[in-house]
Amino acid sequence: MKTIKSACKLQPKALEINVGDQIEQLDQIIHETNGQEYFKKTFITDGMKMLLSKGIARLAGKSNDSVFHLKQAMGGGKTHLMVGFGLLAKDAVLREAQIGTMPYQSNFDSAKIAAFNGRNNPHTYFWGEIARQLEKESLFKEYWESGAKAPDEQSWLKLFDGEKPILILLDEMPPYFHYYSTQVLGQGTIADVITRAFSNMLTAAQKKKNVCIVVSDLEAAYDTGGKLIQRALDDATQELGRAEVSITPVNLESNEIYEILRKRLFLSLPDKSEIAEIASVYASRLAEAARAKTVERSAEALATEIESTYPFHPSFKSIIALFKENEKFKQTRGLMELVSRLLKSVWESSEDVYLIGAQHFDLSIHDVREKLADISEMRDVIARDIWDSTYSAHAQIIDINIGNHYAKQVGTLLLTASLSTAVNSVRGLTESEMLECLIDPNHQGSSFRTAFIELQKSAWYLHQTQEGRNYFSRQENLTKKLQGYADKAPQNKVDELICQRLEEMYKPVTREAYEKVLPLPEMDDAAAVLKTGRALLIISPDGKTPPSVVDKFFKNELINKNNILVLTGDKSSIASIEKAARHVYAAIKIDNEISNSHPQRKELDEKKAQYEQDFHTTVLSVFDKLLFPGNNRGEDVLRPKVLDSTYPSNELYNGERQVVKTLTSDPIKLYTQITENFDALRARVESLLFGSQDEARKTDLLDKMKQKTQMPWLPSRGFDLLAIEAFQRGVWEDLGNGYITKMPKPKTTEVIISEESSPDDSGMVRLKIDVANAGKSPRIYYAEDGEVSESSLVLSDNTLATKALRVQFLAVDPTGKNLTGAPKTWKNRLTLRNKFNESSRKVELLVAPKGSIKYTLDGSEARNGIDYTGPIQLGYEETTVYVFAECDGLEEKRNFTFPKSGSNEVPIIKEAPAILVSTSPKRLDNSSKTYEGLKLAKEKGIQLEQVTLMVGSAPQVIHLSFGEIKISAEFIEKELAHLQTLLSPDAPMIMTFKKAYTHTGYDLEHFAKQLGIEIGNGEVEQR
Repeated sequence: MKTIKSACKLQPKALEINVGDQIEQLDQIIHETNGQEYFKKTFITDGMKMLLSKGIARLAGKSNDSVFHLKQAMGGGKTHLMVGFGLLAKDAVLREAQIGTMPYQSNFDSAKIAAFNGRNNPHTYFWGEIARQLEKESLFKEYWESGAKAPDEQSWLKLFDGEKPILILLDEMPPYFHYYSTQVLGQGTIADVITRAFSNMLTAAQKKKNVCIVVSDLEAAYDTGGKLIQRALDDATQELGRAEVSITPVNLESNEIYEILRKRLFLSLPDKSEIAEIASVYASRLAEAARAKTVERSAEALATEIESTYPFHPSFKSIIALFKENEKFKQTRGLMELVSRLLKSVWESSEDVYLIGAQHFDLSIHDVREKLADISEMRDVIARDIWDSTYSAHAQIIDINIGNHYAKQVGTLLLTASLSTAVNSVRGLTESEMLECLIDPNHQGSSFRTAFIELQKSAWYLHQTQEGRNYFSRQENLTKKLQGYADKAPQNKVDELICQRLEEMYKPVTREAYEKVLPLPEMDDAAAVLKTGRALLIISPDGKTPPSVVDKFFKNELINKNNILVLTGDKSSIASIEKAARHVYAAIKIDNEISNSHPQRKELDEKKAQYEQDFHTTVLSVFDKLLFPGNNRGEDVLRPKVLDSTYPSNELYNGERQVVKTLTSDPIKLYTQITENFDALRARVESLLFGSQDEARKTDLLDKMKQKTQMPWLPSRGFDLLAIEAFQRGVWEDLGNGYITKMPKPKTTEVIISEESSPDDSGMVRLKIDVANAGKSPRIYYAEDGEVSESSLVLSDNTLATKALRVQFLAVDPTGKNLTGAPKTWKNRLTLRNKFNESSRKVELLVAPKGSIKYTLDGSEARNGIDYTGPIQLGYEETTVYVFAECDGLEEKRNFTFPKSGSNEVPIIKEAPAILVSTSPKRLDNSSKTYEGLKLAKEKGIQLEQVTLMVGSAPQVIHLSFGEIKISAEFIEKELAHLQTLLSPDAPMIMTFKKAYTHTGYDLEHFAKQLGIEIGNGEVEQR
């Protein structure tokens, strides 16, 4: 596939076209130009075809259209069209060769031609010049010799007399009319005379069958002159009832422009098969980009236009059309000169170009740069954002940093699309349109998009419309304003912001690796913090490992060397963090100046987010290495380790988490799981901290942990957790005086007592007895309501049913390996109950296993109440009996509430706290009811006591019971979940409890009702 330079051959001087080379004398051009050579470089546009067909018919006397009005901006091809018409009108041979098939072209031989350019100002006025060229100058002398005087219609008819066709070409007339509108004549201006003469000429021409007038206008220029021409045309229209024929010579928005450029600038182009190959490759690239959603799906259609636009990109005409209405831009001639500079850029470039586009303008070429600057007046924009001889423009800096030229191409393309100076004009390109122009066989859209994003961040004059069109303007953008704030930010404020953000990014929440963050600290401040705890020091890199300031501090000044953790890096690029911080500071400062309704609010919010992200990214790229204490052949050192930078993309960055991940991976410095690593950690503590001592003060061990660099790190309170684990395993012992020993003394025997049942109505309790530290065949002595000794009864089984108030146990190791511990005393509980006779309204109070009872009926303290000697007579109203029982130092209190006579409802005070107390367990006898009960208990904050859980059935059964311990529903649910993992999912389940503590009586009623629990008389306590 050939490049443009290898496939195309240029016309001579195609790279040197200059608008200023135009000759203004139309009549000279027509009479001195070789017609055949002229049409070799001329593409006959639709506008030219229309003028020739209608104009030739008029000269042949076959048409009533006498006046043709060429309407287009300066340089829009009007003069070129007039010259072509003039050459054909005067030369029958040339007509036959160029437009031989056009009707009436052979009906006349040669036309008389008079051509006038409005930029000339002859003393004979335009009518005298026309008369001179028609060789009848004497007819019009009277109309200039004594001053300006308008020839009337009859005078013009005399001038046009004869059968030979006459063609009058009037080019660039608005400046002519405009000039004379300033020349006073009598009560008006000379322009009034000229307008009258012009109008008379038009009406006279209409009355002749073979006189044709072509007049060109300048849209958007010489407003006064243009209006005068239009007034004259309107006057002629009113008089003759016919309008002039308006013609646009060249349509810059059609493919005609490509045909003109090819004719004028290229000698030869490659054959159609080579062009088709290029179109095919572009179609493939654009289709890929559309699938990747880099460009709109409609972009694929561009490729089908390439065969008609080659060697130019199909989008080129659309970009040119954006500024074609600029007052200073000569449309066709100016475009020719502009494209000449574009071709010069391509031909002097070393890049492979397959289709020429606006991105290929080389701003380093003076003529190219000046041409674009003249059109747009954006020299400052070019110098600051796109190209500068010192390579300091923003696009140049981006390209130098990335190592390509994409930002320059993006900037140049957008600049060309931003050249319009017309009011309310469309400027710029959307991102998709921009990428459609830039994608080529060698470059994908993603690379250009990256460059565009970077240019958006740094450019001072790049703006975006609400519709997403990106354009350059001489007005500074928000980026420039922000840059100004950034440059002027006080250094102390920037330093504060950096420290604040670093502290936020690495804030210790779990405190597993460190307890405090010191961003960019002074070493004196660091020394004070490291005396008490572990800290993360964020230190600016200086290219050394470790940074020299930390190395000196660690070796010579720091005592607690195992307390220091350093976050630093290898790059000496703290300046990049300061630059990013200045942008964040600027965005924060300007935030208060731009309201939510301000047009720049959205852009500012985007900039703020971008600057925050840039700062964050810069921090991560600069501070990418941890230094932690270690030991190398007896020397304390700071070991380096790359900071783990991987974290879930859907989560915010958590610096502490990344530090922990780094320190807990091989080689491990931090152990967060104490139990799992107990053996290794215990060995390191005993070796490094206890040393040769069997016991040590805990504070000394903690101090050594801070000093010994060989010692692994534990989380906050990690040593306490390790010690508790060691105590529980029996490998260490807390001596109770602040000391810990790693050589625990011999254990003493200990009796372990659990109740298999609560006291029944007679006070009988079934106890289960076990022993610890008593060998394989322990001996258990017991005494009911007395002192135990080795002469007491020996327990034959590990269970004992007793009604005693107290039972004392003693465990002995027959082997003598374990010392005999102190006796263990179990105390029974007094059980209070009642028997209520509804008919007699008498209540009998009972205590088991034995004891005396006192009571009150008025709510006063039952301890000081009436001695109970027999059944109590109650009244007919609801009554509460407050009961106190005592026996040999054991005490029990209960309140029994009895409903009023005739009621079966258990009295409960709705608003008061309530306790459900049952001598027989309340049962939830399946898994559904159990989990429903736990759900209700969680919702109401109900705690349960004396809970038993039974899951499964023998032989695969789990029995778990809790004594007089208040347990939350959450705890029970968690335990159940663990137990159920050991059995099949459908294993049966029963939960029982004897007490339930509720916040209100209403909660108790609701709980019981939902679960079908019956509340018996005297089972509710409310104090």
